[in-house]
Amino acid sequence: MSRLACPQCSAIDQVRSVPSVFESQTSTYTGRSTGHSSGVAYASGVGIVPTFGSTTTFVSGSSSSLLADQLAPPPAPRLAAPRNGCAITAMFGLAVGALFLATIVSISTSGQENSGRDALILLAVLATPFLLTAVGLLIGRARFRRRARREFEAYAAVHPSLVSAWQSSYLCQRCHVAFLPAGALGLDLGSTAVVPVPRFPDLVAFVAGRLRGA
Repeated sequence: MSRLACPQCSAIDQVRSVPSVFESQTSTYTGRSTGHSSGVAYASGVGIVPTFGSTTTFVSGSSSSLLADQLAPPPAPRLAAPRNGCAITAMFGLAVGALFLATIVSISTSGQENSGRDALILLAVLATPFLLTAVGLLIGRARFRRRARREFEAYAAVHPSLVSAWQSSYLCQRCHVAFLPAGALGLDLGSTAVVPVPRFPDLVAFVAGRLRGA
């Protein structure tokens, strides 16, 4: 029996590699759509006149079947983008606005008793909440960046083994099971290398772990 034969039905005629099945079940498209509009406008010396126009929209994207989604390759490592940048900028902007307001109050009350002290109190009351919020967001942003970096490096280390497991897998379209052929990747996996298609990601993770000696 061929090593590529399905472990369940022992046939080979419906067996295809997972990458080829995924590619055949995924398509990309590009195109354009044109719309037409009409209305009325006022022209000097003429009066109300009808108007006509058209718009063209270019579209592109990709589509995939449920099977392709279930057999999708491991996503490439991607470092998560830091967050709260706009909120931090807004908090500092509000603090600067509080400083500007306190300055105006100080100038308008110059010459009066305790005008400088009152302006400082006003500045502290208005700006402190914004500054404290900004500092808290900055601390949270720094922690998020460190955690995202650790997760990125951890996944980047295992990604090659996941890709190897994915590329070495096969699908029997008759039995709807995914499997690794006997001896694939130098591993002796036996019956553990056969799963229903919905559990294919578990198979990839398991085989990748064995490749890494986990």
